[in-house]
Amino acid sequence: MKLVRQKVGLLTAVLALSSVFAGNAALAADGLYVSGQIGSSKLGHTIERNTGGLALPVPDTSGTTLVEETEAEIGVAIGYLFSSANGKFYYGPEAYVNYESAETRNINGVLIGDVELNYSYGARLIGGINITNEFSVYTRLGVKVVDFDLGHSYTFAPPVRSESDSEVGFSYGVGAAYDVSDHVALFVDYTIANDIDFGGIPEVAGGTNRVDPNEIDLNTLSFGLKYSF
Repeated sequence: MKLVRQKVGLLTAVLALSSVFAGNAALAADGLYVSGQIGSSKLGHTIERNTGGLALPVPDTSGTTLVEETEAEIGVAIGYLFSSANGKFYYGPEAYVNYESAETRNINGVLIGDVELNYSYGARLIGGINITNEFSVYTRLGVKVVDFDLGHSYTFAPPVRSESDSEVGFSYGVGAAYDVSDHVALFVDYTIANDIDFGGIPEVAGGTNRVDPNEIDLNTLSFGLKYSF
């Protein structure tokens, strides 16, 4: 429960900062925009497993295992940008949702852990600098919610168990944008969301009901189109 409160607090803080930016009357508003993107997401799944005291009908081992897989993602976002009085800097809030297709299979000893991403969404703050009248670079910081399906099975026999989960983590990234007209811009960015921790499905074999620590890393390279109103 404490971890849930902390994660909710992170999201609340980002949204609160967004409202501060939106209400700053000293800034000239660039306005509302929407964007769409395609890209590739690299999913990393780590299982940390200690088999001490576990009695199984087959030999087993302890340890930490990591698997990674890269798959396609598509997404949409909506945001509002403000620029400084001299037009050199800009910043503002953005909300987004991405469809994720990455999935992994992590084999740790006799345990098989499957992760299949469904989608991710979140809120972030963007801050950038205009290098020329058309070209700019930016950074962003926020929170990301990752929704996924988790499966547990064993290499020697059933049972197979599965459940759905959603976890929250920090995200940060960098990007660049090029204005092709007054309303349309092209962009490319790289976003990192690491160390998203969660407990796996309790193990059935051996009757321990042990929950192994799990971790997800999700790094995304995206290309997109932004339309400003």
